[in-house]
Amino acid sequence: MKIIKVVTDQGDSYTFATEKRDNKDLMKAEGAEFEVEYLGAGWREGEHLVKVNGEVHTVSIINGHLVIDNETLFKVDRVIEESLGEKVSFEELFKGKEGEIVSPLQGRIVQIRVKEGDAVNKGQPLLSIEAMKSETVISAPKGGVVKKVLIKPGQGVKKGDLLLIIE
Repeated sequence: MKIIKVVTDQGDSYTFATEKRDNKDLMKAEGAEFEVEYLGAGWREGEHLVKVNGEVHTVSIINGHLVIDNETLFKVDRVIEESLGEKVSFEELFKGKEGEIVSPLQGRIVQIRVKEGDAVNKGQPLLSIEAMKSETVISAPKGGVVKKVLIKPGQGVKKGDLLLIIE
């Protein structure tokens, strides 16, 4: 199994778990599953044909922008690909590595209570996320120093998005 994370130039990220089955890839994203089959090159330079859940689509990257069926979706900042062991569940992918604080839900950042370089204690509130008119406080799972803050107030986040890193 592999994990693929696509990060946009706006800081949004899309995470997929993929595994090979026959000549197709089974891709799982939060709440969705896709069967993807590569069909070959498209008509234009750099264009590819893929079949997703039985429907054929064109996919290309033009000047850094992801284009699907002639519709520009977003500009890609980076793509991270990591191979995982066979016994890793999709839910485990969203936990993050030690020191990585990931969003437990989809919502909007309301308040960030720490900045880079701040020392934090285990259990200390780090930030708040609002979802469906309810606010969730995210606390430090361990003590340490805030190495990187990857979000800003008002930013939308999805479950599994990396929010900040504590060392």
